Amino acid sequence: MPLNKEAYLRYTIIDACLTDKFHPYPDMQYLIEKCEDKLGKEFHVSTIQKDIKAMKEDELLGYMAPIKFSKSHNGYYYSEPGFTIRKISLQESELDALKAALELLSMYQGSRVSENFNEAVNKVLASVHESQPDDNARNKIIQTDNSSFQKGFEHFEFFFKAAKEKTPVCFVHYSYRHRVFNSHIVHPLILKEFNNTWYIVGYSETHKSIRTFGLDRIYEPLLLKHTFIEPKEKVRDDYFKYMYGVYPMANQEVQEIEFIVPPFLSDYLNAHPIHDSQTKKKESVNGHAIFNLKLIPTIELLNFFFSFSYDLTIIKPGWIQEEMIKRHKHALRHEEAGRK
Repeated sequence: MPLNKEAYLRYTIIDACLTDKFHPYPDMQYLIEKCEDKLGKEFHVSTIQKDIKAMKEDELLGYMAPIKFSKSHNGYYYSEPGFTIRKISLQESELDALKAALELLSMYQGSRVSENFNEAVNKVLASVHESQPDDNARNKIIQTDNSSFQKGFEHFEFFFKAAKEKTPVCFVHYSYRHRVFNSHIVHPLILKEFNNTWYIVGYSETHKSIRTFGLDRIYEPLLLKHTFIEPKEKVRDDYFKYMYGVYPMANQEVQEIEFIVPPFLSDYLNAHPIHDSQTKKKESVNGHAIFNLKLIPTIELLNFFFSFSYDLTIIKPGWIQEEMIKRHKHALRHEEAGRK
């Protein structure tokens, strides 16, 4: 039989019901209600009966599901423990590619995500390793930065759900700079990771604009039964499109930024652009190059410039030139104070 999208979705719903340990032996009415609830339309008994028959007998589908009916429990079940149609058969080359992807996925275990997300990753990894054991599993080839513990990840799933379902939230936020606690009502838009730290970005009722809050500084988040405020599409798109990092400088809009770098840094920026808007405006015969960016200046961008300030010179705007000079003077004062 041809496999259409709706039929496939019904098969997966039926499979989920048959593997649900908290509701064993689902009867026909339960299966119908689950399909109707998930797909938003009515189904007849004959449709679900045909689905079960196809899952059991259709060789083109390839499931050959061991579905049985228990008279004593008045419901359906898999006669083979652990069976699920979600188990797939892959070729060796596909398994190799999947294992490489899973090795990357495993980097997101531990402190980088919530407990439930961890559990989901662990299930995927365990399933593959169980079916395809690897003697060299201990010798990891891929490694990424990952700290052993970071505050705030216990809130990851909370904000993921709030952003997905467009639900306003309130929480207490701690400012590292000012060392004070403030309460905020935020309408979450996205979760963003930058430099191995997670942030929630959303419309802040306090600031009347889009703001970024580090998950490591958030306490006691709660869902609110308020109307969700979503910024205008252009405001939202510009905020995410013209941004390097997470914290925009106060009162700054999208603007042109030009700087000049020596050959080695030019080669580095060609290979690792700062931002999608980066262009090389001019290059001299000796390899020095002028680069151009169009974005909202952020604290992270200025930090990047400062980290290369021995070799990088800001051409415009003038206020960033002045900011770099202030940072150098501030660092010099600290160094001189430390020598005394």
